[in-house]
Amino acid sequence: MSRESVLPNFLIVGMAKCGTSSLSKYLQQHPEVFISEQKEPRFLSSQVMSFPMNGPKDDQVESWYVKDFDKYKELFENANHKAIGEASADTLYFYKGTIPVIKQYLGNPKIIIIIRNPVKRAMSAYTHLLRDNREFLSFEEALMREHERVRDNFELIYHYKEASRYYEPIKAFMEAFDQVKVILNEDLQRNPDQTLGEVFDFLGVENQYAIDTTLKHNKSGLPKNRILQEFFQEGNLVRKAVRPLARTFFPTKEKRIRVFNWITGKNLKEMTMEPETKALLINEFKEDIQKTSALINKDLSFYLK
Repeated sequence: MSRESVLPNFLIVGMAKCGTSSLSKYLQQHPEVFISEQKEPRFLSSQVMSFPMNGPKDDQVESWYVKDFDKYKELFENANHKAIGEASADTLYFYKGTIPVIKQYLGNPKIIIIIRNPVKRAMSAYTHLLRDNREFLSFEEALMREHERVRDNFELIYHYKEASRYYEPIKAFMEAFDQVKVILNEDLQRNPDQTLGEVFDFLGVENQYAIDTTLKHNKSGLPKNRILQEFFQEGNLVRKAVRPLARTFFPTKEKRIRVFNWITGKNLKEMTMEPETKALLINEFKEDIQKTSALINKDLSFYLK
């Protein structure tokens, strides 16, 4: 296979905080599936976004973007698999710009979209930023100031309500590409084997391969210990210094990931939403939920409870 031909034939396009990290890690375990080691290269969205982004620590996030096509191709140069893909959770949100970019660079790849209860997605995005010390407002204050943050070009993760609307972007992808599969995060949680089997069928690979779904990735929550949380942040200098020691005690990458996820998971606690806020958000998302339900032919009425 020539280097030029090693490009994704499928994409996990989002939505953010709906389980794209877990889904991509699960697919990575399949021997016929290649997912770029760098999760969220964001090349496709980087071609249509405005920079710099102006939210807290957005400069660090921007530094992770792969903006050059040659560097994007390097992510897949070792791939020799039946299904080759990447997962960038903002591709769906910026659909008006990313769809033409996908067609330009990748043609007509298979598209995987994962969504979840939009109210819970919004709260997960909020606690994700609390976790990373990038949010300093209450959830209600942040919702009220969302339009200002969108205007001021804060990163997508701050678009709590707007990124929880699924109908228009899904519709656009279904109209633009021949093969689009929409799955629910709730199905992936409740019936992982069945849901992954459907995804494997969609990708055209062996659908009975056993996948370890016990690990949850990129979990959101409020840190119990801020110092411990900062230590585990990507780029932390102390964390970099002790990596050789960690490799001594935990020689395999899988064991290191398990320890990392266990410690960080134990350090995070869930936040509850005020009932009034939940009711307001359900009402705000109601029409979009109903339209999305009809579009993808899935019962989403439980999103309204």
